[in-house]
Amino acid sequence: GLVCAVAISPDGKLIVTGLLDKGVKIWDATTGAQMQPVTGHLSDVWCVAFSADAKRVVSGSREGTVKIWDVATGAEVCTL
Repeated sequence: GLVCAVAISPDGKLIVTGLLDKGVKIWDATTGAQMQPVTGHLSDVWCVAFSADAKRVVSGSREGTVKIWDVATGAEVCTL
């Protein structure tokens, strides 16, 4: 999908992208490998950010939700 948003972790080791196809992808910035898949939004993902410790990613979508994800597992922590 087309990338709409991108953020780099505070330590520079990870990259997160928000996609126009409802997806969120987390990448290893050194190897370029995609980490755990992250799914759950119902519409385009317009914004993404890392927590200060890079253990969580937050994403905002056009459907009006904000989701928090665990970076290690790709699991949804909560929806706001």
